[in-house]
Amino acid sequence: MFALNATDYPLLILTLGSNDPVKLDQWFASSVTQAPDMLSRPWIIDLGSFPGHVDIGEMVRVCRKFGVTLAGVMGAGGGALSQASAMGLACLPNADHLAVLPVVQPAAEAPPSPAPVAPTADGARVVASPVRSGQQVWAQHQDLVLLGTVSAAAEVMADGNVHCYGTLRGRVAAGVSGNENARVFVRKLEAQVVSIAGVYMAEEELAALPQWGQSAMFSLVDHRLQVAALPDS
Repeated sequence: MFALNATDYPLLILTLGSNDPVKLDQWFASSVTQAPDMLSRPWIIDLGSFPGHVDIGEMVRVCRKFGVTLAGVMGAGGGALSQASAMGLACLPNADHLAVLPVVQPAAEAPPSPAPVAPTADGARVVASPVRSGQQVWAQHQDLVLLGTVSAAAEVMADGNVHCYGTLRGRVAAGVSGNENARVFVRKLEAQVVSIAGVYMAEEELAALPQWGQSAMFSLVDHRLQVAALPDS
């Protein structure tokens, strides 16, 4: 028998800052390749984010060159809509429920000056057991509270804040629906990727932080991740 099941698994939206495929290629080479886990999810290209003409074929070619699985496009109209459909891409009208991955420069450490945290609508999801390698936990419209360790190759995500009271060795994403006021709180930082609203630090950058192996708080200010040590309780 066949079955159709709903899922909370988020897509990523590529917001175009240019219609130049060469610049997109350069962005992939300098940014996304530092966080290969970003390539593990399906992507949507937001054609409506750039006011000028966009050659869909060239953008798709660049994305596929770097191993991106394209699920479709959004904001397409006229000839672009026909071209996307002919290429077998889904055409979506909007992305109110999807996580956004803007075309930005890789995040850099800056002096901590975190913005106030916006409260989430539905409280928090609490996970008492360890999150093991290969597992994924997503707190939709909530904060996520993790009482145990997050293993390498595990992925934890929340539309709100993420609190990890064990060692974080996997990938963590807060504000996955675009909440730039979200934060990540970690008791022991050994993460592969830390992301807030699509702006991320990969393991190479994280390991160079003075907070590596210690407690840390991540926030997003001016589209850059800021890192500070958590005060001792």
